Amino acid sequence: MILLASFTNELEAQLLESQLQEAGVDVKTTQEGNDAFKVMVFEDDLELAKEIMEARSLEDDDFLVDLDEPNLDELSDDLP
Repeated sequence: MILLASFTNELEAQLLESQLQEAGVDVKTTQEGNDAFKVMVFEDDLELAKEIMEARSLEDDDFLVDLDEPNLDELSDDLP
């Protein structure tokens, strides 16, 4: 198996592992040290696993909010 990704957060590693398993990718997550979690896949599954990771990161971007510049026009539309 080869390294796909490493995380400092176990939950993130488990989430990716679960998504890969749902897609039929053989995956193994190992812990090295107190805060290093490595997600490993077989080389044959590497391209699919990368696509799943990329799609996942794009979905995460949907939830990003720019808190520095709120849109006050949108907020005023919701006021009575």
